[in-house]
Parts: sequence; structure tokens; C-alpha cells
Amino acid sequence: MSIFSRQSKPSRLTETIKPPCIEFIGEQAGPVEDDLKAKFHQVFAKVPDIRSAYLARLSYGEPASFSVGLCIRSGDAAVDNPLQKRLGQIFTDIFSRDQHLDILFIRDDQEEELKRVCRPFYEAV
Repeated sequence: MSIFSRQSKPSRLTETIKPPCIEFIGEQAGPVEDDLKAKFHQVFAKVPDIRSAYLARLSYGEPASFSVGLCIRSGDAAVDNPLQKRLGQIFTDIFSRDQHLDILFIRDDQEEELKRVCRPFYEAV
């Protein structure tokens, strides 16, 4: 079961939903994204349960649009709200308030699908 959080910038609320379908389109890359990935990497290195992380373009069934998602493979299936808040703060420190980041905790089968189009920026050693 995938759970993601959509950060709403004005009120900084977290909305948790379960999308009916997720299509992994590709990696979200660029100089600003590299900075974001580096900051996320520092956080993940201190969280033993995080196995891998990806910054990917995603579609939730709408062919003409995509979202950017931070896809996390964790050894613990529970959603970590303090971790989500920390990652959301890093994101809002870099991007404008009208941007959002979906945070997905993915299963093994979803990670295999994601690996076909995106490389991880973090892998636990």
C-alpha cells in the first residue's frame, strides 16, 4: 500500500491519500534537484530504516500531467510523520510556496518498477 503526503504550502498541512494507480515516469533531475537530493541524503543516512530513496516524476492516472515524488523504501511499513515533516521543511526551504512534493513509502514491487525508469539517489550501505 502506497501512502504519500502532499505538502500544502500556505498552511503546511499534510494530506495523506491512497492513489488508485501510480505510474513511474522517470527521474526528476537538475541542479536544484541535486541540491535537494543531497540534503535528503544527509537525513536518510541518519535513519536506519531507510533502504533507498528516489526523486521521480509520477502520474496518478492523468496522462497529461505529472507530479514529483520522493519515493522512499523503508524497512518499517509505518508512516513516519516526524520524518515527513523534516523532509517537507527541507523542500520548502528550497522551493517556492506554490510547489508541493509527494512523499511515497513504496513496497518492494513498486521499487522494482521504479528502478526501470529512475536511479536511487540514496541507498543504505
